[in-house]
Amino acid sequence: MTPRQFPVEESLSALIHECVVELLEHRAADDTICPSEAARILGGELNVEWRDLMRPVRDVAARMADQGRIDILQSGRPVDIRDARGPIRLRLRRKHDRGH
Repeated sequence: MTPRQFPVEESLSALIHECVVELLEHRAADDTICPSEAARILGGELNVEWRDLMRPVRDVAARMADQGRIDILQSGRPVDIRDARGPIRLRLRRKHDRGH
């Protein structure tokens, strides 16, 4: 079996987005995931080193937070992922926080 070609950036972003949403939707309402969970899953599926996917996962998470889809947390508090250093967690934004 030959390894799959690394997808173009837009396709990779879509895969990351889908993976993050799927992981979060299968958790309890306030549960979180580590971005590395998505990177590890996709790394295995794409046959690439998961650590190489951490920057793209963080970039997609930033866009998802900007769109109001998820919260980025550090030590249980919302943070801007662009400023956060160290471990972060991702959580689906609560519907009442999205204005619904």
